Amino acid sequence: METFKIYIPEDFYSIWVMAIVVVIAIWLVMFVVRKLIGVALVAALIIGGLMVWQNPAVLRSAQDTAVHYYDQWRFGATADEDQRRG
Repeated sequence: METFKIYIPEDFYSIWVMAIVVVIAIWLVMFVVRKLIGVALVAALIIGGLMVWQNPAVLRSAQDTAVHYYDQWRFGATADEDQRRG
């Protein structure tokens, strides 16, 4: 703990400024950075959707993947696994 003691200010003004900087940093993380990440995710979804929509091979692969996951969720196993069992 003694190593950090040299970095901790002792006067009231420095502590007050550090507290204000910490509050501003928390505000930035809570509101600004969160919104930027949200905008980046929405942009990535839109760009990815356009790429899938414009390429028929990728669209077909995406549809097969979606059907596979839906079958697995709905029936507990994929249609391919049910066909192999029967």
